[in-house]
Amino acid sequence: MGLSKLTLDERTTIKASWLWTGLVAAPVAWYVYSRLRNRPPPREASFDAFLRPGAKAAKVQREDKPRPAANFSAFLKRPEQAQKPVRQAASFSSFLRKQPGQAEPAAAAATESPTDAESIIEAGPGPEQKPVTVLYGTEYGFSKEIAEKLLGKLKESGALWPRLLDMAEHPEGYPLEAEQALLVVCSTQGDGVPPSEAREFCDWLAGPAAPKLAGLNFSICALGDTSYTHFCACGKAIDSRLEQLGAKRCAPRADINREDWKAVDAWIESAVGSLLELPLKTLVQSTGGPASGVQQQSAPKQKRWGKQRPYYGRVVAIEGLCNITSSDDKDTIRVEVDLGDSALTYIPGDALGILPTNCPQGLEELIEALGVARDTQVPVPSWHYEEAQARTEITMPLHEALSLCYDLRAPKPELLTVLLSSIQKSSQPRAQNGHQNGFAVKDGIDAKLPNGYLANGHAANGLQNGHAPVTQEEKLKQLIASGEASIEAYFEPRHVTDVLHDFNEANPDLQKVLAALRPLLPRLYSISSSMLEGQRSVQITVATVRYESLGRPRIGVTSTYLAERLKVGDVVPVYIHKNPDFRLPEDPARPIIMVGPGTGLAPFRAFMQERLLGKADGTSLGQAVLYFGCRRSDQDYLYGDLLEGWAASGSLTLFTAFSRQQAHKVYVQDRLRESGQLLWRLLESGGHFYVCGDAAHMAGAVEEALLAIIEAQQGNGPEAARAYLADLTAQQRYQRDIWY
Repeated sequence: MGLSKLTLDERTTIKASWLWTGLVAAPVAWYVYSRLRNRPPPREASFDAFLRPGAKAAKVQREDKPRPAANFSAFLKRPEQAQKPVRQAASFSSFLRKQPGQAEPAAAAATESPTDAESIIEAGPGPEQKPVTVLYGTEYGFSKEIAEKLLGKLKESGALWPRLLDMAEHPEGYPLEAEQALLVVCSTQGDGVPPSEAREFCDWLAGPAAPKLAGLNFSICALGDTSYTHFCACGKAIDSRLEQLGAKRCAPRADINREDWKAVDAWIESAVGSLLELPLKTLVQSTGGPASGVQQQSAPKQKRWGKQRPYYGRVVAIEGLCNITSSDDKDTIRVEVDLGDSALTYIPGDALGILPTNCPQGLEELIEALGVARDTQVPVPSWHYEEAQARTEITMPLHEALSLCYDLRAPKPELLTVLLSSIQKSSQPRAQNGHQNGFAVKDGIDAKLPNGYLANGHAANGLQNGHAPVTQEEKLKQLIASGEASIEAYFEPRHVTDVLHDFNEANPDLQKVLAALRPLLPRLYSISSSMLEGQRSVQITVATVRYESLGRPRIGVTSTYLAERLKVGDVVPVYIHKNPDFRLPEDPARPIIMVGPGTGLAPFRAFMQERLLGKADGTSLGQAVLYFGCRRSDQDYLYGDLLEGWAASGSLTLFTAFSRQQAHKVYVQDRLRESGQLLWRLLESGGHFYVCGDAAHMAGAVEEALLAIIEAQQGNGPEAARAYLADLTAQQRYQRDIWY
């Protein structure tokens, strides 16, 4: 009914109601706003003043500074295969970005851990508190999350005052000899090496410049994945090295498998408890005076270009490399980015990090499923990188946060708990007719779950043991109780939006949902160019990812961002990911054997360009052999003309495997076996063997073929072949750049 059709008394009553509502709401809104605007900024945990006078701060290493001669790889006993990213938030509040002089963003209290650093009342250190250093090295953020939770536990004790250090900010080392207590959290990457931005610190620690640490107490939290051969190699190496330097282990090292927070919490309790029992010096005793100056902060250092401070390079070329005739055909592109005046440099073998944005359609679907306005202001997560135009606000619109900051594909298991809590607390359940906020549930959500029930809340046969269909609340309880493997199996085909559709009776708090999402991580692509070709640009070769799940088409986040949403002239946030464990031999006369099917060809294109363009008059190049595979020579033969040209000129010995071009499948490992004698001759003459590409199938099959060739040529059995391959690895003559 329109207002004009109401009586005078009715209109007067309505207007009065609105007036009183405004009078009541205005002061409440102003109070909330004032609280957010005027809260004092949290003090940062400082440890600079704890150091003895004269202790020098570590300098930030220049991007083009040569690496130390001693490196961390030499300290590791055995290589470790690439570690899967492990990420899980200890709490949401620790992820909220805080600006100097501004209040902390509000977050849902129910998501807080009682021991989080953010829940501790910030105050300056007391003179009787004992300083502790927390040091972390991280690739994807999990180590940092653990370190921040540890920071909160240390502060909560009341007797300890911690300082948080990032290995990436101390590439030339740190005066650890001035410390008395050190707790380290570090993950393992690549072939058993540290996180990329922590590599230089670990090289320093492993080298001769590291000081003697007789007065240091330490404990290590090593992160890894037990599905890999050499579990937690980096953390184990740091643990051993600190002991070699004279430090004393105050609590046993914890080797953490993936996101095992129970094991992490046990280590935190053990480490903090052990420090409380040690006769550590107080701030007054360690600084030789009152603790009034410990909060003084040195000027922040300018970060180098990296994940947190990407360079915005301009796209100068996007080139399709495949002949697309059907939807089943492979689609691969070459992307070239101008590095401008960044002074960024790279070496063949390095990768280009791309910080993508999520697909607009996907994020709009998620916003609709959440039932909130797309312009709702949410806190800027602390992991969000520096943008081209500096962001001064501590909040951002929801659609922007979902576009830039959050992974919309794989939520944390905590999302199920958030949904269950919402359903349990809801006094007015949401519609159960297959609709949420007025739109239909998407296709495919009725797939069977690991416990045999359907996502729509009904048992697979419509009944459960003859009883009424299970409710969404019951099904959530069953799924949560079913264990990690079942939860992973449920999440595997689903995106966040699918999960919200499955449990559409829930009306969860937005902040709690965001706390249960993972960060949107950068993607790494092997560089397929040499700086000798174009000193101001970098090229990558990217396969566009498209697939189907739950009856719906899906797309790769970054590949389609590059292939479909970027245009020539646009800028894209990038950084160089150094990969010192995948390099051409120092002696160009050494033979090189390269195995790179599909986009695994990328670094070998760079290898060949580097060798040929860098060849000086009279320089003798060792034989270069490439094993390349794809589906068909007329469809996805990447850089085919270039490879054939190198082969025709004698610069390259080329073996190709076109898997779908004949009745039986042929792969690169088959070509390896066919040319076993050539491969053995090159290895025996000092050749280097490289593999790049898929770790799940290709890399293992290639290694099996390589071992078979070695065994056949040696004639000494499989154990001798494995020992030969291990020796190649130790000499850095067997190098792999592989991914899942």
